[in-house]
This record gives sequence, structure tokens and C-alpha cells, in this order.
Amino acid sequence: MTNVLIVDDEPLLREELQESLELEDFDVSTAESVPDALQKLEGAAFDAVVTDLKMPKMGGLELIRHLNQINYQGIVVVVSGHGAESSREEAIALGAAACFSKPLDIDDLIEVIGERA
Repeated sequence: MTNVLIVDDEPLLREELQESLELEDFDVSTAESVPDALQKLEGAAFDAVVTDLKMPKMGGLELIRHLNQINYQGIVVVVSGHGAESSREEAIALGAAACFSKPLDIDDLIEVIGERA
């Protein structure tokens, strides 16, 4: 079973993504912030991390940089409600498998995770 960590500061989006992915037989955990995600990453192995780009204090780019430092071997998918193309390009340059805009098409997310994880 594919283990996915969803990192987003929006509770409704976290819940929606979790429910949608669980319906597709993914094992899903959630984190409301990058520090919360880093703590969860210490205690479990995740095949994929789905992260918001912009969050208070630390965002998705900082999370990707940390994942690179610890040689994370899973895939990273970035989801953003903000149109900053330069941030999306930076996320891809840092190793993100994909960068999607909100509102997210869950089928696109499932396809990327299923192909790579």
C-alpha cells in the first residue's frame, strides 16, 4: 500500500485530499505545517509527500529542501493556490514530481502518485 503524507494549513483541503486518496486505497497521514510534517517524517516512511506551496512560517519549498537534505526517496507533489510561476519552477527544479494548482483535480494527483510511488 502506498503511504502518503499531505501537508497543508487548510483543514478542509487536508480532509478532502485524505478522503479522496483513502477511497483509492492509499494510506494517508496529514500534517498542518512543515514542522508537523518533519516530525511525522522522522517516525514513518512515506512513498509520497503532497505539500502546499505557501504556508505560514515555512512553506513547501523549505520542506522540499529538507527532504533533499535527508535523501528522501519518495515523490513530492506540490499543490498551490498561488500563481507564482517562479515558485512552481523552483519546486520542480528542487525535485518535485509535479506542481498542481488549486482547486486540485484528484485524478491528476492519483495518476502522478500511482506512476511514481
